[in-house]
Amino acid sequence: MIPHDYKKPQINPRKLVLEGRENELYALICQTGYVPEEQNFSDFCQSLKAGRGWLISGTRGSGKTAFPEALAAACNLTICIVAGRDGLKQEEILYDWDREEQAAWMNENLRLAKNAPEIEREEIMMLARAEKWKREFLILGEMGLAYDLAAKASANDENLAPPILILDESDKFGASVEDSMLMPLERGLIYIPRLQSGYIGVSDWRFRPIVVTTSNDLRHKLSAPFISRHVFSRFSTPSLLKELEILRARCPNATSIQLALAAKLLDGVRGIAGLEDYPSLRESIDVVGAFERDGVEDLDENSLISYFCYFVKTSEAQEFLKLQIDYLLLTATAFHPQIDRWLGESDENYAMRLNLNFSGAVTNNLIQETTGNYA
Repeated sequence: MIPHDYKKPQINPRKLVLEGRENELYALICQTGYVPEEQNFSDFCQSLKAGRGWLISGTRGSGKTAFPEALAAACNLTICIVAGRDGLKQEEILYDWDREEQAAWMNENLRLAKNAPEIEREEIMMLARAEKWKREFLILGEMGLAYDLAAKASANDENLAPPILILDESDKFGASVEDSMLMPLERGLIYIPRLQSGYIGVSDWRFRPIVVTTSNDLRHKLSAPFISRHVFSRFSTPSLLKELEILRARCPNATSIQLALAAKLLDGVRGIAGLEDYPSLRESIDVVGAFERDGVEDLDENSLISYFCYFVKTSEAQEFLKLQIDYLLLTATAFHPQIDRWLGESDENYAMRLNLNFSGAVTNNLIQETTGNYA
């Protein structure tokens, strides 16, 4: 669990959406540096309105886990995370009993019973056996904790925000773990045999945790009952202009030249046939960050190869791209109508550098500068 900042107020995203204030929520998320794709954000709002979890499928690095993290930062929410992996057990997710504490409790009461009058011994042990299953001996997993926190928030103050529950890389859960999640996802309750209260959680969907489930679609196929308890979205590689918008938000101190170099370079890499794994948005952010850190505003063969490590992740791919080095250099430094126009419209100095007018058209012959040859 990652607790929220108790010194700052919380904002309930579900309440904002139910009140028709989706634009406010979108703006709050953007302020964290994460710019959601409009359709994906709309799907998320539908999940809040429907009281369902939100299942996100997509390639690695497409921002699936970053979305709920940005939401938590924007609204100051507690985060509970179940990370998918081989060997994950239900006890780690939902609940388990503290056997050592239970044994110590029974031994202590057995000692008390031995020292008590004989007529009281049976009653002491009966109470001890019942108290053995009280809430204090229950160990909650991340999912159980999320539903318990949501119930406590709704009981104390209806205006308190529920936590975010991230079920990350759910394709690694396996069938048994998925099955154990069906009841809380559907009813908001986790029934616990022998627990004195019988269950934890909250049945009213308006106060349940905000569940975001991610899947890379690499391991196991998710079951139909598990999928049916979610609203679904597919995160794909954003359009070029959307990627620029995201890069500008995530790397606000990067220059327009650095943004242009990174965007053109990775757009060129994605256009090369024969690669098994193409750079994602995560790699774009890493490359811009590296250019910003190193003050890069021009590329040559040696400097470009030195940044391969950020977006080429196999030795075969690196050797393959080294054969395309001239093409990549040309792509990274040549005039690009979409990228250069978008940057020029928001950066007057960059527009002047490229001799662009306000409509984004080239007004005269472009000259060679530190960004390379433009034509």
